[in-house]
Amino acid sequence: MVTKHLTDDEVQQYAIDKLNCEKRIVEHIHVCEKCRSKVEVYQLLITGIKQQSQPAFDFDLSKMVLQQLPSPKTSIANDNALIWIFSFMGLAFLGGAIYLFISYFDLFEGIKIIFIYLIVITAVTVLAYLFIDMYKKYKHGMKVLDLY
Repeated sequence: MVTKHLTDDEVQQYAIDKLNCEKRIVEHIHVCEKCRSKVEVYQLLITGIKQQSQPAFDFDLSKMVLQQLPSPKTSIANDNALIWIFSFMGLAFLGGAIYLFISYFDLFEGIKIIFIYLIVITAVTVLAYLFIDMYKKYKHGMKVLDLY
C-alpha cells in the first residue's frame, strides 16, 4: 500500500485548528507516525512563539519618524486678489460689450422696461450662482491639495 504524506500546509492547519480540518487529514495523522511527529514539532513551535515576550524598543520610534518627515508648507493663497482680478475682467468685458453693441440697444425699445430688468436680474443671478459654485469648488480643491 502506497501512503502519500500530508503537505506542510495541511500539517500546519491540523496543528493550529484540529476541529476545522478535513476528515482525511485527521485520519491520516492518526495513522501516520511521521506526520504526527511533524504536528508535534509545529505545536511546539507555535507554543514557543506565543510564550516569547513582545519586542520593545528603548526609544520612541514614532517620535524619530515624525522628526524625519518634512514639515508641511503653509502658504496663504491670495484669494482676494483673485476675486478682484475676475471682477475687473468681468467689468471690462461688460464695458467692452456695451461699447461695441450700443447701436443695437434700440432693439429693446418695444419691450417694457420691467421685462428688461427681469432679464438682467435673472442673468446676473445665474452668473453669480455659477461664480460662487466655481469658487467653492476651487476652495475645496485647494484644501484637498493642502492635505497632501
